[in-house]
Formats: sequence, structure tokens, C-alpha cells
Amino acid sequence: MPRLRSTLNPEEQPGFIQGPTRYKVGPNQSELVCGFCNGTYYVDEVTFQQALSAMGEGMDNPFCCDECQAEHEELSH
Repeated sequence: MPRLRSTLNPEEQPGFIQGPTRYKVGPNQSELVCGFCNGTYYVDEVTFQQALSAMGEGMDNPFCCDECQAEHEELSH
């Protein structure tokens, strides 16, 4: 079964940004605030829409930055 190269090696694609960033870079153009540290991050449209859906469902803190997520996972173990 053939696969698209972007599926096999997404990091080799132009404009690929993995995860939230502190500044508007590439596809990360939508602003979200971390629910734990209150830091401002920019995310891609898919992540932004997921956060909006979670807010619509009544979730208080739909977005958590990578640093807070790692700290939360470390504390939960």
C-alpha cells in the first residue's frame, strides 16, 4: 500500500513545526494560553480547533504547554 511521503517523514516537510511555539512560526498562527502557567503559545489550526471544541464542552483548561505537561506527568508517577 503506497503512502504519502508527508505521512512517512513529516519532519522533512517544508513549514513543519512540531508542537506549540512561543512565537508565530510557520503553521503556528493561532494563539492559546496554557491553562497551568498562563504562558502564551501559538499552535496550528488543528490544535486550535481541538481546544475550541474542548472549551465548548465545558473543559476549564483545554490547552497545556509541553513543559507543564511534562511536569504534570512527572508528578503523577
